Amino acid sequence: MKRMVLIARRHRVAALAALAILVVAGSVAMFSGAIFNYKTANPANVFTAGNLHHTNSADAAAILTATNMKPGDTANGSVTITNDGTLDGTFSLLGTVVTDTAPNGGHLSDVLALVVKQDGTQIYSGLAKNFATGSALTLTPNPWPVAGAHTFAFTVTFPDGGTPADNTHGDNVYKQSSLSISYAWTEVQ
Repeated sequence: MKRMVLIARRHRVAALAALAILVVAGSVAMFSGAIFNYKTANPANVFTAGNLHHTNSADAAAILTATNMKPGDTANGSVTITNDGTLDGTFSLLGTVVTDTAPNGGHLSDVLALVVKQDGTQIYSGLAKNFATGSALTLTPNPWPVAGAHTFAFTVTFPDGGTPADNTHGDNVYKQSSLSISYAWTEVQ
């Protein structure tokens, strides 16, 4: 019987030892971080801002100038605007009266007719002053694509009011008058 107790005790010790080994092995496996792992990367992601820019073939110069105009005269000029930025843009054109002098009371702004054509298509016809005192004219296409270029032709006419009755009436009131208009091209995103 002693022998049986001894064998039973050995089995219990062996079973407890085996159980302790399993617990230790399980703990090691659970806390060792022994899992599969795989990783990829996409480095050097770059972001840049685009650029709105356009060239004006007559930049900082007059599109048209007419000196010593008389009734019946016409003056012509043209300019090409090119979108040379990296973004499409919405373009507009605005005229601003810079000077309008009338020593005899006749303002040229009240009589000079203006016609503006974009690529041969009329986009404005009326008094020069109305174009220069109104809102900016949004141009087509809208938006202009990158590398888009458009030519604008300006025609100013001094209408002939006929022979004046005397030196102070009719077209004579426009003698020595002058008008200066600035045109500005704006591009927005």
